[in-house]
Amino acid sequence: MTKTVDHLTSELVSSLEGEKMVSLITIDAKTKLPQLSVVSWVLAKPDGKQIKIALGHKASSIENIQNNPNVLLGIIGAGSCFEARGTATVSEVIERTMKYCVVTIEVEAVENVMFYGGKVTVEPEYEKTYNADLAKKLDNEVYELLSQNN
Repeated sequence: MTKTVDHLTSELVSSLEGEKMVSLITIDAKTKLPQLSVVSWVLAKPDGKQIKIALGHKASSIENIQNNPNVLLGIIGAGSCFEARGTATVSEVIERTMKYCVVTIEVEAVENVMFYGGKVTVEPEYEKTYNADLAKKLDNEVYELLSQNN
């Protein structure tokens, strides 16, 4: 049995610096079924009690969170797999190079959900397949947004 804590460990906070693929699970506003999306613009507050995510303003997760603020994040990092459960709020639309919303998750519980005897030895990686200059510009904008009040 794993121990549940009320915040991300410092190792998990560090693992969320930079671009990290995490799974965001919300409840679909229409069907009321779980909906999974993968996001990469993620930043955790140093105390591990808050996580911010940037989404495009038309992402279905935004409407889902506005209808039901309970969310789960699936995080692969710090040598294992974790579930971070919390309550989310969505910002107004923020216009920069593109239109974003910032989702702020107040972390309520974090649990190691890796199967017994397992350890993550290589974390998932990805590459962006669109214009490299645009990707860098968007990343800079987003991380500036996410780090405000962080």
